[in-house]
Amino acid sequence: MANTNLFPDETGFSPRPAWQVIEAARRQYLSGELTLPTKPATKIFLRDGTVYFAERSSDGTLPIRLMLEGVITREQMQRATVIVNGVEHVGRMFDKDPTIDRASVELCTELFTDDVMVDVANVPVNGYEMSLYRRHPSGIDRWYPQSLPVMARHSEPQPVAALPTDVPEPAAAPKVAAKPEPKPVVKVEPKPVVQAQAEPRNKLNGPPITQAVPVTVLVESAIPPPPPITQTVPVIPPVTAARPGRTMPAPTAQIPVTLPARSSAEADASEIADEVAEAIKRVFAGMGTGQ
Repeated sequence: MANTNLFPDETGFSPRPAWQVIEAARRQYLSGELTLPTKPATKIFLRDGTVYFAERSSDGTLPIRLMLEGVITREQMQRATVIVNGVEHVGRMFDKDPTIDRASVELCTELFTDDVMVDVANVPVNGYEMSLYRRHPSGIDRWYPQSLPVMARHSEPQPVAALPTDVPEPAAAPKVAAKPEPKPVVKVEPKPVVQAQAEPRNKLNGPPITQAVPVTVLVESAIPPPPPITQTVPVIPPVTAARPGRTMPAPTAQIPVTLPARSSAEADASEIADEVAEAIKRVFAGMGTGQ
C-alpha cells in the first residue's frame, strides 16, 4: 500500500509507465523516497518536487561508485566519509576534505541519476510506494542549497497577513498643492536641405542606352523610274499647206468723192472703217506677191 496517494481522482491504481508516477510526485512538490516495483527495484529521492538522486537496489554505495569512476581517491574517500550505524555518510565530504573537486563529484552524481531515470521511464509498474521526508542514507541532499526555488501552487490559497486593529491610524498630512512640472522643451533641429545638382546635358559617363530605337526602312516602289533621256530628238517644224494663189485685180485710181460733213462720232467710225479696209487691201496684196 502506498503511504501517499499520488492519484486522488482515481478509485484504484491501474498499471502505467513509471514516468507518469514520477511526474505525479513532482507536480505535488513532494519530498521523500519514491520506490517503484521494477526488477531490480528503483528508488527515486525528491526534495520539493525536484529529483536529486536515483538508484537501483542492486547498485553499490555512492562513495565506492565515485572512487571507481576516478572522481575521488581512496585516501579522499576515507577522509571524507563518516560511518554511522554501518552507513557511509558523505554529506560533509567537501568540508572534511577541501582537496576534493566538488564540481566533478556533483556532475558524476547527476550522471548516475540520469542513467536510472532514462532506463526506468517507460517501464510499466503495477504500483508504487511514497515515503515522505525520507532522505538518501548517504546525506547527499546536503550538497545542494537548503531551499530550492519552487513555483507557487495555484491550487492552494495564499495566506494573507492580518492587519493589526489596535494601531492608531496616522494623522493625515496637510495637502500641499503640487507644483506643476515644467514641460520639457524639445529642440527640433532643422533638417539639412539637400540641393539637387543639375545634371550636365552631355553625360558621357552615363549608363549605356539599352532601349531599342525604332528604325524606319524605306520601301522602294515596285515600278522602276523611266530611264533618263540621252538622245536628242529632232524637232520637225509643222508644214504649212500652200494656198492656191488668187489674181487680184490691179488697183484702180481712187476717185475722190466729196462726202457731206459728218459728226465727230461718224468721222471716227469712218476712219476706223477706212483703216480696216486699207489693212485688208495690204493683206491681199501680200498674198499676191507670194505667188
